[in-house]
Amino acid sequence: MKKLGSMILAVVLLMTGLAGCNQGGGADHTEAVTLSPEATSAALQNGVHVELGEYVLDGDEDLTVTKKSVEVSKSEGYKVESYDIKLGDLTELSDFITLRIPYDTTYCEEGQDPSKCVGAKYKNNATGEWEDVLFEVDSDRDEIIIYTDHLSTYGVFHVKNEGRRNAEITNIYADISDIDKKQAMETLREYVRGGGVDGEEAAGLAAMILTAHNGLMGGMAESVGEVGFGTDLAGTILNMASLGSPTFDTSLADSAYKKMNKLGKVAAAVKIGAIMLSTEKTDADTLGLYKDTAMLALSYAESAAWGLAASGLFIFDYTITSLFEQGLAMKMDQINEVYAFFNDEYVSKDRQGFEWTARSLKDWRQVLIDIAEANPNEADAKAAIEAEIERYARVFWTLSSGEIDVVVSEMKKSSKGSATIPNATEAEVKAMVGGYKAQLYERLYPVIYSVSMYMQRKAEMEYLAALNEMKEFFNQNITFNIVEDIPEGEKSKYEDYALRFAPLSENAVKENWSGKLGDGGGGSTKFTLLGYIEAGCPKELQLFKPGDDLESDEPELSLNFKLSYPVTEVKLGGLPLEGLLGTYSATFTSEGETATYNFTFMYYEGQLVFMPEGKDFGTAFLLLPGPYEYDPSTATATCEAPSDALSFSTHVRFISEEGAVRFSSDNTVEDIKEGRTSTVYGEGIKTD
Repeated sequence: MKKLGSMILAVVLLMTGLAGCNQGGGADHTEAVTLSPEATSAALQNGVHVELGEYVLDGDEDLTVTKKSVEVSKSEGYKVESYDIKLGDLTELSDFITLRIPYDTTYCEEGQDPSKCVGAKYKNNATGEWEDVLFEVDSDRDEIIIYTDHLSTYGVFHVKNEGRRNAEITNIYADISDIDKKQAMETLREYVRGGGVDGEEAAGLAAMILTAHNGLMGGMAESVGEVGFGTDLAGTILNMASLGSPTFDTSLADSAYKKMNKLGKVAAAVKIGAIMLSTEKTDADTLGLYKDTAMLALSYAESAAWGLAASGLFIFDYTITSLFEQGLAMKMDQINEVYAFFNDEYVSKDRQGFEWTARSLKDWRQVLIDIAEANPNEADAKAAIEAEIERYARVFWTLSSGEIDVVVSEMKKSSKGSATIPNATEAEVKAMVGGYKAQLYERLYPVIYSVSMYMQRKAEMEYLAALNEMKEFFNQNITFNIVEDIPEGEKSKYEDYALRFAPLSENAVKENWSGKLGDGGGGSTKFTLLGYIEAGCPKELQLFKPGDDLESDEPELSLNFKLSYPVTEVKLGGLPLEGLLGTYSATFTSEGETATYNFTFMYYEGQLVFMPEGKDFGTAFLLLPGPYEYDPSTATATCEAPSDALSFSTHVRFISEEGAVRFSSDNTVEDIKEGRTSTVYGEGIKTD
């Protein structure tokens, strides 16, 4: 049996592997500089600028940046300038750092915007593949800005045109900028109203992200010069995610709907989080909705990660900020110098009776993050932080006189002058604890913004993960098998027949969706789901007699099919009617509503009918009772009931697989006077 090589369609969007790249000239060049908690940034001669922030380092670390040889692919139209970045032995960092890397403004084609022809990825050291990273473009300074919490090799990707960049490199900040606050708020409201169930708003938002100019599929269309393709595609994507879709089987549609909902909800949460960070005060309605969304997301395993990030951002934007503002209003009474030294500087080195390490601002930052993640409810988080600060501020007053002497001794070694040994009453202790807490609140207040940004970046990473799930979903390979049912002792009826998928969009390369059946009348091919959608979601396989013209002649046989993953199979020769008669449980979908009924496919008074259980007249709008004409070659039963006012038609397509008989149906009603039509789709399985 010959393979249908001409039908193989391989659409690969992710720039991974990069096989066949030519190496540019020049050997690797390394620059090094020492960073510390006091010196947290460096501008290198190669143009790279690294900003660690205040809470990454505990001591001195050597930063090395190695510019790698340029990778160039003239045939594919891109080049990669990469930099290997190391910070001592650190790989995973406690905060997101900022990398600024210059880009080449002259590489793209004439008339293209250089800022839209450049992007960034990082190299996964375990797989050796390039993967998405959080980045944005500073067109004023001709720099890529990368945000990351791990160190690796980072590549600045230059492409010849911006459509190619949009199709292959994810820039979430471009995606989020296309979402307005009203759209994001409505998506989250629907999510909260439904108690976490999937909804149309989230799916619609995801479809917009995937098909807009900056989206995955819109970018693909731009790269081949298709104008308006993204707009039309949005409806196709939403139709694919419909459980009543006549083109995709239920499991494939359900998977698409769930992934699109996750992407839409996370995108909306990230958008609102960005708004909260960019304004001094957030209105109560937004805060309340954001809080409810975060709490709801935490109750679902698939959303727990971004729910945690969202709840943390909410807590730090509102509740904890309020808590620290209250703390700033506290009176700072005089604080004993030994007491303050113990809380802020003392580290026990010899374990003489007790162990203690004074917390730095970096330590306190991590404590706040840990408390927020352990207490996603704002009241619990506030209470936990207050309790921890109170506990920390009172540890000194639980020490014995001997332990205090050790602290005094260490203080004298580390500073000039004498230390006064505290001997305070309970009232004085209370006053000094209050004074120290007020001082600590003041010191920690700037830390809150750092934590807020950290939580937002975590949510953005979850958005990136959700988008990559969608990429993997649309890039999955589907095997399409054509099998002819040949009775024993007979020859193939369809050997050497030409075939074509139909209908095809204007974007489809027709040669990739046509071919010829081989020996035995069968064949097999593979294509990606994205390639199938780009081709217009063909749902019919047309067969033409040898010598016929596919453009002018009518097909000898047309077979409807539903796309399923990982294998879709079409049988030539059809199904005998006798094996299809019996009772079916069928679920129908219309305008988001579903209903399930039982029908018996049978002969009644000499006619082939679908007889419903009970006598509900309304079932005729789901599945016409009959009479039906059955075509065994296509395994399709058809019933038409035209009239002057209303015209009805039903098509029921049967398939037998793994011992089960199923059908898919479409029941269309046309209002001839009003010029309107409506269709109800059904899925049935034989139960007897």
